[in-house]
Amino acid sequence: MALTLLDLYNTAASQEWAMYDADAATTSEMEDSLVLAINKAILEIYSSYNFPFRERTHLILTIPHINEYDAPNGIIKSHTLGKYTVKCNSKVLKYIENPYELDLCCGIPNSFYIKNDKIVLYPTPCEKYLVTVDYYTLAIGETSGGEEIYALKNANDILTIPVYLEELVKEAIITRTMLNSIASESDENFSAYKKQADKAYKLLIKYSKGVGPDKKVLI
Repeated sequence: MALTLLDLYNTAASQEWAMYDADAATTSEMEDSLVLAINKAILEIYSSYNFPFRERTHLILTIPHINEYDAPNGIIKSHTLGKYTVKCNSKVLKYIENPYELDLCCGIPNSFYIKNDKIVLYPTPCEKYLVTVDYYTLAIGETSGGEEIYALKNANDILTIPVYLEELVKEAIITRTMLNSIASESDENFSAYKKQADKAYKLLIKYSKGVGPDKKVLI
């Protein structure tokens, strides 16, 4: 079952600390403050760790004598040695730190640099080549029509996650939402809220790489 904003909203609203009605059925029935807290929780969780389920591959089919192409909407992955995972015909391209002194030439791209929202290949492709860019998407979900989105706004907006992680992600978001919308450090229950959020987050990190047949996930 897909995890929607409506699911997250009503679950959060049903917590004993919540001050919202937990029977919302449409977008107009949801309180903006709770929707904002949910999106803030998702952003904090997603930006804190490179979850494998956010990995994507951006494909570029080069056009002869054209060197600029749209960059992916995300963060380009890099290896532990610092090399970015941008490849031309399966060969890793070198990142150019200072592109301003390059000579004009045409050939098989062996390097690249970023210019605004474009990937610039060097040398300029002289033929058609396949360039792949591995990256972590900034999109968190999609609309009911399948369009990528960067925040959950409508009741039927779906969070894009593997099915086996849905309950873990849901628990992490709800407990983080608790901290964002209700608790403060002066709250007598703050430490208990934070403990729940930390536990849920650690479980999500632990199992985000896959659940084996010998593992059981308990929240």
